[in-house]
Amino acid sequence: MRRIVSRFTNFAFSSSLTIRANSHFITSHDIDLLDCSGAEWDVVERWGGNTVFSGRFDHSIDEKGRVSIPARFREILQRENHDRLYITNFPYDGERCLALYPPSQWDTLNANLRTKPRFDPRVQAFETFFIGGAHEVPVDRQGRILIPTNLREFARLDREVTFSAMQDHFQLWDKKILEKVLKAAEEKISDPEFFTKLGL
Repeated sequence: MRRIVSRFTNFAFSSSLTIRANSHFITSHDIDLLDCSGAEWDVVERWGGNTVFSGRFDHSIDEKGRVSIPARFREILQRENHDRLYITNFPYDGERCLALYPPSQWDTLNANLRTKPRFDPRVQAFETFFIGGAHEVPVDRQGRILIPTNLREFARLDREVTFSAMQDHFQLWDKKILEKVLKAAEEKISDPEFFTKLGL
């Protein structure tokens, strides 16, 4: 069991997890859609039965659009015999980044999605944008992935980028954009009512 620090995205599909915030333990079951953008948590359980990711790491994209996956992330992927990732576009708090999922977690997300009302406009929008925008990319022997051009353009990725863990997957940001996002998140969390409103 590992202790990690991570952040919720705008969408968190049904899972069972135990989280710790401000020394309090909270158990959550069957969460449908939880909007907790920017919230920080200490996670002391497994997500979806698989090891979670943690940390932020700066890397550079080469002239061919390839980037090396952080060594810590590669260790987890190799341990679970994953040789590819699913990468897709993701909007976050008015900015854009890319979400990268190991196959097992991508399958879990899709399985949870299939439990939602098929013709719910929110579900259809999510499928169209998030699932429809996904690419399956192999991890080469050097631990690199090739980021599709349309996704690089969507996330406005320059040469300097940052990988940021999101428990069961991770994100890829333009470094300067993420710095701005983190500053805004810090201001939100500094609000005394922030955790109160979350019920912590």
